[in-house]
Amino acid sequence: MQIGLPKKVLENLFDDIFDVIVENLINYRKVKISNFGTFTIHNKKSRPGFNFKTSEKKVISQRNVVLFKPSKELKHFINSNNEIK
Repeated sequence: MQIGLPKKVLENLFDDIFDVIVENLINYRKVKISNFGTFTIHNKKSRPGFNFKTSEKKVISQRNVVLFKPSKELKHFINSNNEIK
């Protein structure tokens, strides 16, 4: 699929979009993009872990992870075998 814009312009556009998404995730912990889906930050608690190669027990530290839930429209589009136009 061709958009007709120079590659550098598209790279800058996508970089700006991702910067806005990340900034809003940090500030509000949730970003909703209509007809696409919702990104949220989820806090995972620390938990015990095990390294099977070394048989070493470790604690997996607490951390934040980004979750994505696709919208109904995106799920429908993916499952309808439509081509991107």
